Amino acid sequence: MRVLLVEDHHLVRKGLRLLLEEGGHQVVGEFARAEEALGAPWEADLVLLDLNLPGMGGLEALPRLAERAPVLVVSMHDEPAYVARAFQLGAKGYLPKHALDQDLLEALDRMAKGLRYLHPSLTQALLEGQATPGPEALSERERAVVALLAQGHTLSQAAKKLGLSVKTASTYKARALNKLGLMDTPELVRWAREHGLA
Repeated sequence: MRVLLVEDHHLVRKGLRLLLEEGGHQVVGEFARAEEALGAPWEADLVLLDLNLPGMGGLEALPRLAERAPVLVVSMHDEPAYVARAFQLGAKGYLPKHALDQDLLEALDRMAKGLRYLHPSLTQALLEGQATPGPEALSERERAVVALLAQGHTLSQAAKKLGLSVKTASTYKARALNKLGLMDTPELVRWAREHGLA
């Protein structure tokens, strides 16, 4: 298979390239940022995508990348909501970064046949956690930031109300998005209102 790598850590990319080439696959390109991958001309049979990327996040880029080639997410995130969200956005496979090298090659073999792939360690967790987590999944500070956003405050206004820097408030928002498997602020606001935080 011709594989495109979208991963911001150089050592991880190098390790993935070696594994892929040893397994008989060809790496046709490497990008550290999703924006670079989306803006470049490439042809691949599969995209290996990390979700924690600088700038545009992997979940945000996933639907557009999936229009060009099947996407296998390779991520440190193994929360059920995160996995479910990736599949909703068009991923065809999901592999946690704690997986073994043979798991990666198995994922590629399955996806080469047009099948989906979900690592065995995630299957039961995904079945048990189909619903988006509730407010108890968030820390007190994360809940406070999300609640203020849901009430119509901007991030800077929420930060000021809580006595935080905008950067710190942004970090709490990002953590909430990660824990809940949501993609952006509108989804977060909708979730907060559905769970009575507004």
